[in-house]
Amino acid sequence: MHEAYRSRGNFREVFTATLSNMCTDVKLGSVRSCLAVGPGEGEYELEFVKHCAANINKFLAIEPDHDSAEQLRTYLSTSLPDVESQVLETKLENWKGLGDPVDLILMFHVLYFFGADERQELFKKMHDHWLTSGGYVAIVSASRTKSPGNTHMIFERLGKPSPPWEDIEADLQKAGFTKYYAYEMRLKRDFRNPDESLLRFYKSNGSLPDVTLSYVRDVIEELYPEGNSNKGFNMIAIFKRTN
Repeated sequence: MHEAYRSRGNFREVFTATLSNMCTDVKLGSVRSCLAVGPGEGEYELEFVKHCAANINKFLAIEPDHDSAEQLRTYLSTSLPDVESQVLETKLENWKGLGDPVDLILMFHVLYFFGADERQELFKKMHDHWLTSGGYVAIVSASRTKSPGNTHMIFERLGKPSPPWEDIEADLQKAGFTKYYAYEMRLKRDFRNPDESLLRFYKSNGSLPDVTLSYVRDVIEELYPEGNSNKGFNMIAIFKRTN
């Protein structure tokens, strides 16, 4: 299902191009240790590290899904063979936290699973306990209130609204972070003739009870009658702990 979703968008290409551009502005050469929260297989997190934080020597990940954790371990051994790495298979709420703070925390497409209060508490914990002084948090998120018609509206219609980017940024600043870098990624997505795998992906990531695949198809056709969208929005941003 996830592959059906990924294959209809151009996030991979845009993300890679964005990282190439970021390297001229983002200097994370001082970063030696990294924590990835909910990275799944870690494809994008490892690409970010190789582009922007190539001097790391320690990589820690918290990933509850077993198959994803296993694949991440494989990627780490081949992509970052000289880096000390550990993948913990647990949910973040069950994790006891870091013994030693890290220089960088990665949170790519995971904030959708936190309520507003949980998000604020998490950011404060990251700032006060998980990051070194001068450490960074890098976030990728797929929503913004000023982007009507964006491709995340489907999830909102299925009962799973994502946090507006403005709220995420405000919560980070409230926790004590300073914005270091931000880049808006504009994405395209093809909704023509959605197959069953794509429909099931949206259904499984919604929260409305008793939703049928026909209903998901109707929502897609209503929101994107032309069968495609170039209004997808993702923000990639880096915030810094300054004290």
